[in-house]
Amino acid sequence: MLHTLTRTPQSATGPALVFLHYYGGSIQSWSTVVDRLAADFYCLVIDLPGFGDSPPISDHQTVDDVTEAVTDAIKVQLGDRPFVLVGHSMGGKLALAVASGTLSSPASAALQGLVLLAPSPPVPEPIPDKDRQAMLDQPSLPPDEQQKAAEKTANNITNRPLSELTRQLIVTDNLRSSTEGWIAWLTTGSREDISARMVPINVPITILAGDHDNALPHSVQTDMVLPYLPQAALTIVAGAGHLLPIEEPDLVANAISTFCRQLKQQTT
Repeated sequence: MLHTLTRTPQSATGPALVFLHYYGGSIQSWSTVVDRLAADFYCLVIDLPGFGDSPPISDHQTVDDVTEAVTDAIKVQLGDRPFVLVGHSMGGKLALAVASGTLSSPASAALQGLVLLAPSPPVPEPIPDKDRQAMLDQPSLPPDEQQKAAEKTANNITNRPLSELTRQLIVTDNLRSSTEGWIAWLTTGSREDISARMVPINVPITILAGDHDNALPHSVQTDMVLPYLPQAALTIVAGAGHLLPIEEPDLVANAISTFCRQLKQQTT
């Protein structure tokens, strides 16, 4: 069972919003964005397996393993309610997998669209071997070295100035990731190629990417994401790094609201 958080408005004005976080993140990474949207939208925020307060499935959990767990959580919480998936980084690839469906969990007819923030591509993610190995080694480091590695990561994946409290949130989420979930994404999920499954996805898609993203440079979006999603529109966010929900929460919330408003106009 995945750990989830729901925010219910007094009167919803559009589809429900389902949030999937980045690798090494948790529900907490969406806090400010959800605060901006919760007055108007039903919000479901999910801790992915092995991260935040959700237990891992295994140290080799596949994209489809996680997709099926997420799909089950959405069904339990939303039933047949229309929804938009909002996926960040690792959560972006998983959102695409949810949208395409698996043999055990077909794509939901209630899905109305996708908002992807610096998504990991549907093809294998281009993580340099040296960086991948350093991340694989992190769980076996002494605690003080793990702390330093997490702080280095926080500095590397952000570009906007952050408060010390916000920076500590990033570090804390990194350090409380389970070893199984941490390893599984690096050795399995990030390496999987689900690009052939993108063809049936026919809902509107918008993508945001920072122009100072050191984890997934925006060229990844143009070269490894857009070719498989011809309906997607890409917006480059000047001055932002990889953690768009934390660095640019107002811009992200406004982009989601605008996207949902456009969906409503298209269906009326």
